Amino acid sequence: GTIEKMKLIRFNPFDDVGGDQSFILTLLDHDNNGILLTSLHHRSFTRLYAKPIKRGEGDNITLSKEEKSAILKAINR
Repeated sequence: GTIEKMKLIRFNPFDDVGGDQSFILTLLDHDNNGILLTSLHHRSFTRLYAKPIKRGEGDNITLSKEEKSAILKAINR
C-alpha cells in the first residue's frame, strides 16, 4: 500500500536526559496498516524499534502509550 498517513512525535522518555531527542514515526496506508519506528535516545545508548501495524493496532506486538497515541494522531490527521 501507499503511505497516506504520517505522524512524527518527539518526546523525552528519560528524566535525566534533556530535550526531546527520542521520537516515534508512524507510517500508515489507507487501511491503517504500516509500520511504527520508535527511537529511544539516552546519554549512553540509542535504541531503535520497528513495529508492524495492522488496522491501527500493534500486529502481535505490545505498544507503549506513546506509540498508541502516535498511531491515533496519524489516523485522525
